[in-house]
Amino acid sequence: MKTDLTTIEALGLAIRSEEEAAEFYNRVAKMVKNDLVRAKYEALAQEESRHREMLLGLYRRATGEEKAPVIPGSPETAEGGFPIPKASMEDLLRLAIVREQEAQEFYRRAAERTSDQTAQRMLQYLADIERGHELMLNAELEAYLRDRDWYANNPDLQLVGP
Repeated sequence: MKTDLTTIEALGLAIRSEEEAAEFYNRVAKMVKNDLVRAKYEALAQEESRHREMLLGLYRRATGEEKAPVIPGSPETAEGGFPIPKASMEDLLRLAIVREQEAQEFYRRAAERTSDQTAQRMLQYLADIERGHELMLNAELEAYLRDRDWYANNPDLQLVGP
């Protein structure tokens, strides 16, 4: 990654990162049998897509261009270097947590490498959002480890709440 990112480059990196995250969560959601749990992964994918759209809007306003460039140094992708295995729910949750940690680190490093204060704030904000995703996924992992039967899709035990 370059040592000094412009706002435009930072936006390009962030857009690509959010695209990759949405694709990851959509692919994982298709692997989950429990409707309630699948909905959580789908919601994460939608949130990442909304972040992408927000960032793309900023990019369009700043450049007048419709498509952001792919900037070298973006995180590994589910398609490229980060395959999604057909694995246990525990493995998928742990993989999602690792991806969120890597996204946080990616955004924090990018924020440190730009002198543009707007880019720094945006990248730090995104790092904080990814931290929130990590915390939510840790809670999901704890729920899974506590009651694998419910998580595996026992419809008699599904609860819906806040």
